[in-house]
Amino acid sequence: MTAIELSVIAHKTVEDIPYQHLHIQITAANGIIAPSDLKAVVLPPNMIWSQGVVIEGKAPTWLYAYLVHACHIAAWVATFDPRLGQDAAHSGGGVVVATHSQQVQVGQVLPIALPQALYTA
Repeated sequence: MTAIELSVIAHKTVEDIPYQHLHIQITAANGIIAPSDLKAVVLPPNMIWSQGVVIEGKAPTWLYAYLVHACHIAAWVATFDPRLGQDAAHSGGGVVVATHSQQVQVGQVLPIALPQALYTA
């Protein structure tokens, strides 16, 4: 088991734009990761690069930077920010930070309701 686990969930934005939801889970017993842990990070093999990717999860900035770079071949990449959501539980905004698509623009905030699988047992 690695200290950083990634899972992907096929999902849609509130505005019905399909995307890949890339969830970060820190699995280290103490909850702390080191930059050297990047060597073991592997993106899920079932990523659909013709769609966008929203990266989400509690993690250091340098891990997000690494994942944005690793996902650069996707149609677009956004990072999830819960502060940009509506007044609803499990919502936020996906801030587009890179795009190869006319579907979205850099700086656009996509309304996101987190996939149900992330907060139900």
